[in-house]
Parts: sequence; C-alpha cells; structure tokens
Amino acid sequence: MVPSLEREETLKRCLRSLELQSFKDFEILIDREKDGLAKVRNRLASKATGDILVFIDDDVTCSSDWLKTIASVFDSSRTIAGVSGPAIVPKESRPNRDIFRYVQIKEFYDYFFCDGRQSLPGHITSSGAWTTGASLETCSYEGSVDFLEACNMAFRRDLFLKVGGFDESYKGCGDWSEPDICYKLKRLGFELYFHPKAKVYHNLAPLQNYKAGKKQFGTRLDNYELLSKRWIKPHWKHTLYKLFMIGYYKWKSL
Repeated sequence: MVPSLEREETLKRCLRSLELQSFKDFEILIDREKDGLAKVRNRLASKATGDILVFIDDDVTCSSDWLKTIASVFDSSRTIAGVSGPAIVPKESRPNRDIFRYVQIKEFYDYFFCDGRQSLPGHITSSGAWTTGASLETCSYEGSVDFLEACNMAFRRDLFLKVGGFDESYKGCGDWSEPDICYKLKRLGFELYFHPKAKVYHNLAPLQNYKAGKKQFGTRLDNYELLSKRWIKPHWKHTLYKLFMIGYYKWKSL
C-alpha cells in the first residue's frame, strides 16, 4: 500500500521495483488524496484483501526479495505481528534530512540520546529517541525491535484491525503514529521483527520539495507529545530529549 502525493517520478520507480519482486502474490493499492497520513493508511487498509498489510512510501525502491522475506518471517511464527527491515538512505540523499545533514548534531544525538547504539535499528531508548541504524547500508541486525520503519512496515491484518489501525489523532504526516501502533501490538504480547533482507532504499526528496509548510513542524511536535504521554516512561534523559525536540521544531518553524 502506497500513499502518494505529487511525486509521480519517484512513484514510478517504486512501482517498477514492485514489478520486479521475486514474490508475486500481492496487490498494489495507491491513495493520492491529500489527507492526514494516518487516515490515508487506514483507508488503504480498509480496501486491502490480503492477510498481510504492507505499507511503503512512494519514494522508496524495494530490493527484489523484500516481499519474499516479509512473507517468510510471518510464516515462521504466529507470535510475530509486524515485520520491517532496512530503509537505507543513499549517500546522495542524506543531505536532504537534517538528522543526516548536520553531522555533529547526529553524533551528539547518537551518543547521548541513543546511548551510543547508532548502528542498531528499530529501538526506542530511555530518552524516547529512536535509533537510526536501519538507514545504514551496513545494517545486518536480525531480531526483535520496538518499532517498524515508517516507510517499510508490514502487519498481520487481523491484529492491525484489533488495535484499531493507525490512531488518527496523529495529524499531518502522521509522525509517531507508527511507533504508537507498535507499542499497542507489543502490549498484547506480540513480537515485531526486523530482517536485514526485507530491504528498501529510501530516496529522500530534496528539502525544498519535502517541506509541506512551517505549520507541519508544530504538528509534528504535537504528535510527539501525544506519543510521549502515552508510552515513554519518566526519565531525566527523556526530559532533555523533549526540550531538544521543542527547540528543533521551534527553530524549523521560524
């Protein structure tokens, strides 16, 4: 399932990579409506007919065994509710996101907020920060994770519906609705699994095309506050991380 808005060229490349999948038993659903991303994803899920719901972004290209790997992981255990894998950001795309663009800030983020676990994918630390190891070409981790990559996530349909899908209280581009649903599934006792062969390449758009207006940054901060109140346990590092997030989003809104 692919939410897409005014990115026809990247969407074409994404669809081409789906045509080349070694696993062939799947349907493609695309939603081009301008709406909150959580709502768009839920709308796509309501139209799907398969037992597994797979969500990607329109600016990714998928490795040929991506779907085959996802299917095999789900087949391996009924206790697995969701599957993800690397969402590699190519070198040429890294300057298009602040978290990769400002190297010294990234080094501080990894060392302090992520406890030096920058090569680990899919984990949320005691500070409430998310690790970024899934973006690395060298990512080889396999095992349980706290959350699924937002541009590369698959769920069992029955469990997705059981927890109510993505919470549409997360507005705009839906930041943090993804770990929110992951926390709900883990609370039910299910596992989220990361496999290095379930790999996509996240071809990030240039900054001037990525920004949807300064208002989005305020919405993203509100979304993080919602996740924080629900799921992140009190910790002195979390207090500092929230201040960091507030400062960052305030700066981006100027």
